[in-house]
Amino acid sequence: MATKRIYGRCQYPGKVTAEALVAPKYLQGFTNVDSIRGFTTERNHPLCRVPYTDKVLVFYSPRGSGGFMKYGFGAKPAAFVHTKSSPLTVLCMAQARVPSVTDFEEDPMQYIETGDMVFVNADEGYIEITKKEA
Repeated sequence: MATKRIYGRCQYPGKVTAEALVAPKYLQGFTNVDSIRGFTTERNHPLCRVPYTDKVLVFYSPRGSGGFMKYGFGAKPAAFVHTKSSPLTVLCMAQARVPSVTDFEEDPMQYIETGDMVFVNADEGYIEITKKEA
């Protein structure tokens, strides 16, 4: 199977391969996260109550002032892949201690779909996407 490699910037080091979970809308953290069960509780969000534990959580950037701080407690994603860094995501990645890559040369949201396998090599600042079989 062919893979697509996209370079970005390491936000928190580490390497992991896991299934992607793509957030098609911006995510709001803190008050809208059930960190014990591992899902967003944001009503009307396509990922409401969809488990993110052990997945590569792919998203644009957080919205709102609460940040993603609660993603660092309890159940958490295997890695974060997000298109735009912010002070909120920096705090979250440090707290969660999961590999994270951001600020890509190409938009990963144009290539990654939920169910694709993603190798996150934050140590070297890139991701590799392997499309799910049809």
